[in-house]
Amino acid sequence: MSNSALFRMKRSVKIGTYSFIMGVILLALLIVANLLAGALPAKITQFDTSGLGMTEISDETGKFVSGMTEDVTVYWICEDGVVDEQFRLLLSRYEEAGKHITVKVVDPLAEPTFTAKYSDTAISDYSIIVESARRFTVLDFADLYYYTNTAFLAAYQAFPQYLPADLTMPMSAAALQSAVSQYGAMVAYMLSAQGVNMTADDISRYTSIHSFCAEAKLTSALDYVTREYIPHGYILTGLGDAAPSETMIELLDTMGLDIQSLDLSTSGGIPADAGCLMLYSPKRDLTPHEASLITTYLNQGGSLMLNTSPEVAESCPNLNSVVATFGLSARKGLVQEGDTSFISGSQYTLVPTVSTQHTATAYVTSGGFKPQLPNCHAIGVAEKLPEGVGVTPLFTTSDKATLVSLDKVTTLTEAGKLQVAVAATKSVAAADGTAKTAELTWFASANAFTDTAAEGSKGGNYYFYAAAMSLMNESFVSPYDDLTPVSLQVESLAVEAGAGWILAGVTVILIPAALLTVGIVIWVKRKRR
Repeated sequence: MSNSALFRMKRSVKIGTYSFIMGVILLALLIVANLLAGALPAKITQFDTSGLGMTEISDETGKFVSGMTEDVTVYWICEDGVVDEQFRLLLSRYEEAGKHITVKVVDPLAEPTFTAKYSDTAISDYSIIVESARRFTVLDFADLYYYTNTAFLAAYQAFPQYLPADLTMPMSAAALQSAVSQYGAMVAYMLSAQGVNMTADDISRYTSIHSFCAEAKLTSALDYVTREYIPHGYILTGLGDAAPSETMIELLDTMGLDIQSLDLSTSGGIPADAGCLMLYSPKRDLTPHEASLITTYLNQGGSLMLNTSPEVAESCPNLNSVVATFGLSARKGLVQEGDTSFISGSQYTLVPTVSTQHTATAYVTSGGFKPQLPNCHAIGVAEKLPEGVGVTPLFTTSDKATLVSLDKVTTLTEAGKLQVAVAATKSVAAADGTAKTAELTWFASANAFTDTAAEGSKGGNYYFYAAAMSLMNESFVSPYDDLTPVSLQVESLAVEAGAGWILAGVTVILIPAALLTVGIVIWVKRKRR
């Protein structure tokens, strides 16, 4: 072998060895770079390509999550383990923002009994279970969106005087279902007058997704499961056989009000998590001890929901001592209405004027509901109220109403307007010295909230009670419920499309073209050597 051939062979081996070593080094660098990239948080390596911000969390959420001190597990129910990548990215933002959050994907087919301990009914695919050591809550996938209904909008535009404007606004899945139940038949009838034939069952078909509210729901759920305690409503028992109907309890439950029973004669006190007490149509007077407990509770900023009969109101001095702290009293006698437009079938079944000054009544009357109150007594309001007390009339008779004896024989008063439901507030100082507001809502009818009376008002009686109860109970309302939802309307989708085209242009055209140009330039330079 000539020296020239030997030199070329050695040079080829040297170059080959060098190329092999450099290849190994480059491969090692790529593996290390890939591992480092995999260790980086998703907020650096993954981006929201939708143009809508669906996978981003606000600074407010980030601050809350980073400040959490209790471990919380977020179970994501995904059949066959198939996940939605956008939502997975949103959940990863929560995990990265706080060290106490762990997200786990659960396949209900592989673990068919997993959700049974969280719900008696099936939990839909992509729903979320948020659990801490204290408590848990379930976020149905449908509740992560707000919806609008074009049938509601068309009916409101045609007949705005008969429908509440809220029907045209974005609403939750539960609110939409309730609205369809209440107004479906009415909306179908209104649209038929416009030549659009549909049934009440057809209304839901005209629903579309308006916005994505997953951040507000998920952050509020984290807040809920980590709170020290959540306020409850307590029905006071041991005062007779009266109790709210199953329909009433179900309505309160759908509004998120957890109602429990409490017997003050055996409990030893009022629980710290009592958001509101319900004294529902008592059959006897409070004992002095029970009255003292309730008065102390109110003086620390508690709330009391009360409905009473004329018979009991006349013979309950201890109960009257409680309401007297708000400047109120039970007037003796039965209300007899003299104006036929204020009654339903009988002078003793009232259809009173409803105040729009109070949030609860204003909300319900906007839906067209009118209360019916059978067998009422009147509520007296002191001319000079105690310091810090304010009283708002809720239901008022006509100026032709009178009070008569319980046997309906003797007239006790001259004709005039009478208060048959009031809401009172009182400024107080809690045990820790902070300023609080005690609340008392009093309906002067024991039978107003039975299924029979509610049916006569088309459910209105129940809605009045539930709305007032919700306001008074301090039922859990997280400040994060108000986080701004992400709009999914057409205008936003146009932005998404534009962003998608820009990204596609960069990745599919510009980057490959730049690499090709650089390659050609290098090739030409080497060719000329």
